[in-house]
Amino acid sequence: MITIQGYIKIFIIFIAATAVLYLPIFFILKKKGHGLTRSLSYLFCFWSFSLIIYATTIFLNLPFNFKPVLHKLNLQPLLWLLEDNLRQRIAIEIIPNIMLFIPLGIFLPTAFKRMRKLKRTALVAFILTFSVEFFQYFIGRTSDIDDAILNVLGGIIGYGLFKMFSYSYASRTSQAGLLRANTPIYKEYI
Repeated sequence: MITIQGYIKIFIIFIAATAVLYLPIFFILKKKGHGLTRSLSYLFCFWSFSLIIYATTIFLNLPFNFKPVLHKLNLQPLLWLLEDNLRQRIAIEIIPNIMLFIPLGIFLPTAFKRMRKLKRTALVAFILTFSVEFFQYFIGRTSDIDDAILNVLGGIIGYGLFKMFSYSYASRTSQAGLLRANTPIYKEYI
């Protein structure tokens, strides 16, 4: 049986290996004129997808059992709000489900211009979470509508953070450009 430390070591090795294997792709993108932010966002987007798949299907679930004794499916949303151990449930399940998809909501629109609309990012988050929940049902883990809702919420929060960062970055660079353009030293060189 693999311990939690073993899973963490495996994931760290995976992150390091993909970073090394990504270097040639990074240099090719740099040659094509892609900026550092966009080039690295492809890697971070891949890591986000990998983390989601790893945490929801592989982590603590090896070996896979495609003939589980019991299939668990919850299609009643937000029942956890009525439970007695609400604080524990929030700390163990709710917050991690939201946080798991926040990086995807940030890096997906950063990496791909076509994903810079909320509907598209939310749709990708939904398709990914639906696929994971569908797969979990067949390997003996619980498929839960709450997980799907919270995962999509995390993707939307990540998208909101992306928009906030991009507006902040755009306003800082445009203000800096205006300040540079109005200085006498800059005007001399035009």
